[in-house]
Amino acid sequence: MLPGQLRAAARFDSGWWRRFAELGCVYGPEWWKRGSPPVIAAIIFAIARERREAVLRNQQQVRGPRGWLRERRDAYRVFAEFARSMTESLEQWGSHPPPIVREMPDPELFRDALAGGRGLVVPTAHFGGWDIGARFLSDLGRPVNLVVAPEPNPTTHEFMHRLRTRFGFNIIYSGRSLFTALPIRQALRRNEVVGMQIDPWGSSRRGCRIDFCGRSAPFQTGPFVIAQMTRAPLIPVFTVRTGVRRYQMRTAGRFDPRTAADVAAAFEATIRFYERLVREEPAQWLLFDDVWPASHT
Repeated sequence: MLPGQLRAAARFDSGWWRRFAELGCVYGPEWWKRGSPPVIAAIIFAIARERREAVLRNQQQVRGPRGWLRERRDAYRVFAEFARSMTESLEQWGSHPPPIVREMPDPELFRDALAGGRGLVVPTAHFGGWDIGARFLSDLGRPVNLVVAPEPNPTTHEFMHRLRTRFGFNIIYSGRSLFTALPIRQALRRNEVVGMQIDPWGSSRRGCRIDFCGRSAPFQTGPFVIAQMTRAPLIPVFTVRTGVRRYQMRTAGRFDPRTAADVAAAFEATIRFYERLVREEPAQWLLFDDVWPASHT
């Protein structure tokens, strides 16, 4: 193994550590599943300096100045929420997984959208139990495609691919290629569901800038443009963790963008809805990169 590969394998976000976590989540006793996530989160919070500092800055922007100790407590809670959601996601791999409650206020909204035969675009984000929330899409009776960015740690790719396909999802990896949109359009023509991230990080630095929690941030407009191009309905969905193995899907409504003005209106309504959720539950905003780089104001 090359030195670079060895360093990647030793990082806290490596595939090796996630496989280790999987064993504990699937085979560990209930007290371990409930008690270990906060402790593991504290360890990662202590050693992952760059991620910790990024979360600190993001939370400071959302919550405002709160004092040295409270700001670090707020940042730690993001790591703890991530650990809890990951535990409840990984434990579903077991032969007898505990049931998860997923509340969907208006399931007919999705079925009505798919009845048109043009597929369905579902913008979402790394909030709450977003990967658990995505599984409700499988209940709609149509194949589900998830558009995701390549893992920053290459040793995690195989593990995460296996995790995401465990429930029958097809994975489309986004990138800079002009051909990235082709499999998305083909899936929509087959009247399938396509879930896409809009988070203000990674490739979304090339996205559309909009005020978010008091500062300009770049969000991805791809889902909205794709919906306009294919005439597919669009329903933004965000997942809030409401308790132990309990999640609630929050929707921003249905949009049918046909013009550039429609795209802009749907985009802004979605970001405003997302912003309200982040302010309501800032600890569930699971972004570990700077949303507001120092070079932007």
